[in-house]
Amino acid sequence: MRYKILLIVMIIAFSGCLKNVLDRKPLNRISDADVWYSATLAELYLVPVYDALPIGFDRGGSVHESNMTDEASQPYAGVTVVNNYGNLGLALNTGAYTPIRRVNYYLQMIGTGSLTADQVKQLSAEARFLRAYFYFDLAKKYGGMPIITEAQSKDDELETLQVSRNKEDEVYGFVLSELDAAVADLPESRDAANRNRAVKTTALALKARAALYAASIAKFGAVQLNGLVGIPQEKAAFYYTEAFNASKAVIESDKYQLYTKQYDPQTATGDASANFTSIFTDRDNEEIIFQKSYSKPAKMHSYDTYNYPQSFKPGCCGNAQAPTLEMVESFEFVDNVNGTLNVAGKEFNTPDEVFAKKDPRFEGTIMRSETPLLGRTVQIYRGIYDQGGTLYEVANTPFPADPSMAQVGRDGPYTLGDVGKTGFYVKKYLTTSEITPESQSWQNYIDFRLAEMYLTLAEAAFEGNLDQAAGLNAINAVRKRAGMPELTAVDFTRERIRNERKVELAYEDKRFWDIRRWRIGTTLFQNTSIHGLWPYLKYTGSGYKWTYVKKSGAPLDNGQARVFLERDYYSNLSGYIATNPKIENNPGW
Repeated sequence: MRYKILLIVMIIAFSGCLKNVLDRKPLNRISDADVWYSATLAELYLVPVYDALPIGFDRGGSVHESNMTDEASQPYAGVTVVNNYGNLGLALNTGAYTPIRRVNYYLQMIGTGSLTADQVKQLSAEARFLRAYFYFDLAKKYGGMPIITEAQSKDDELETLQVSRNKEDEVYGFVLSELDAAVADLPESRDAANRNRAVKTTALALKARAALYAASIAKFGAVQLNGLVGIPQEKAAFYYTEAFNASKAVIESDKYQLYTKQYDPQTATGDASANFTSIFTDRDNEEIIFQKSYSKPAKMHSYDTYNYPQSFKPGCCGNAQAPTLEMVESFEFVDNVNGTLNVAGKEFNTPDEVFAKKDPRFEGTIMRSETPLLGRTVQIYRGIYDQGGTLYEVANTPFPADPSMAQVGRDGPYTLGDVGKTGFYVKKYLTTSEITPESQSWQNYIDFRLAEMYLTLAEAAFEGNLDQAAGLNAINAVRKRAGMPELTAVDFTRERIRNERKVELAYEDKRFWDIRRWRIGTTLFQNTSIHGLWPYLKYTGSGYKWTYVKKSGAPLDNGQARVFLERDYYSNLSGYIATNPKIENNPGW
């Protein structure tokens, strides 16, 4: 099998690299065989494989993984993200077999040229890390899928190309064995120019995540289709132990640190909210283990385009991740575990009173009424009551008693249109130094960071009945960095562990898969309406008071209730079956 390498040649042409190779042949004459005689060409061969990893911004356009969870509502008219979760685009990826075939061919050919034994060993380990990542993605979406390690060719017999599904436990076992091999041969570190390539701790981080997912499925799921989906319950202890040990190894490597540039958890000084926000905008910081890198103008995305509040968006879109009240209330108060907002029948002088003493990560993650942004504040209120109690709520219209104020805030909430309707906007990852033009964002997408490893260790310790003290210390390291009180041994419960993960990793594409692996989707969404929080102003004659109403139903989620069915714990394989009749679809599909 031969692969075209036009993309690689283009990279070479712009980089000015590989003079010895380019002197030997014209650019349009570089053959597939040349790759195996040049370490740099062999490295560049893996660039499109990295780029194909199912991570990064813009994968779903205006639909984010948070829209598939209790984190956020998708407010666009005509966009439905309230059911059929196992058939949504972000839950599918049988296209993973294209990069898998590329890796299989790479592993077959890498030793056939003139590369040194050490070069072959390291590059093979890197390729196996990438292959493991794709198989993990397949497993978390579909359960058991065909394990193919040989380089297939379009010229092969059809019977050979159409492979049956392996068991889910077999796929996770394969992922962990591939990662063990990658850990053994990957380098300890790389220089700055190669910081986004895998190293030993990257493979360990992926192993920790994959093992934790497998353990949860074994503990909370059921084996079906003779093991094509589900993992035997007796395997839970093994997978929790693997997750514990791998996450511990990453933490103890001392290669990464929890981000504390703006807040010192030892002295509790600084700004914990600003510190948390900066994790996602301070490029290449010390907490990041693995990321998808973007650059301006070569490689950009549209995260800001889709997520600016209504009055800040540069043109198209905005508002696409409208945080739910359920998510907002998951952030505890500093002095109270219950994060429920007590607003019924109350008036406030400012919105600051409503959200005072919330977990600092709330202000670092979500924007609410009067959040400062780009030289002004996010203006969220649904209407204004005059002194006689009459409500004025016509958008883009002055309030008669005070024409300097519009009847509805610049940023809503609105009842119609592709605009925010919950009363909140996402702050995490957003560019706040300037308005970014459409499709010109270049924040890096953080896939693994150290906080996740601490939370993985904590969950694995608790669920696997491992070192409880180590688990408690791990979750407290994350809470302490956040400016939150530490938990006691009595507080170290499943509920607190899961909630800690929810608030720390909110809007980072982790929650949907947590819902699946914990098997809690059918409990969360049982013909369920999500909620928002609508502020109103009360005119006093000389100023305004604030009141709040907890809102559900239309226009939130376009008036539709959410339903998560048992079948949605695994994704629909109909599209793959069309090309491979040996594949049996998942239960319910």
